[in-house]
Amino acid sequence: MFGIEDPTVFEKFEQAELEHPTPRKEIDGRIIYLSRDLEMPSDLGLPVLCDFGSAVWGEEKHEEDVQPDVYRSPEVILNVPWSYEIDIWNVGCMVGNIEAPLKVLFSLPSNG
Repeated sequence: MFGIEDPTVFEKFEQAELEHPTPRKEIDGRIIYLSRDLEMPSDLGLPVLCDFGSAVWGEEKHEEDVQPDVYRSPEVILNVPWSYEIDIWNVGCMVGNIEAPLKVLFSLPSNG
């Protein structure tokens, strides 16, 4: 993930939410919101380490499904045991994303 230097991206997002609230539903006392697109900033900031919610110990082998589809490592795609090596894949994806957007390399064909 990259930092965003231009705060107007968030201001526009906030204004859109105020004018047209995101659809939501409640299930078992939890509110689930529909995703809203965030405008792509004109200038990306420095890379930011974030979202450690799925952090696991690297010495153990894992088989659970992790990583967003566009950055998913071959081990995870093939459903074989993985460890910290998949983090190296993610670093490579991040560096590649600086040079050329990965969505061009790994995106699914559109129906258009």
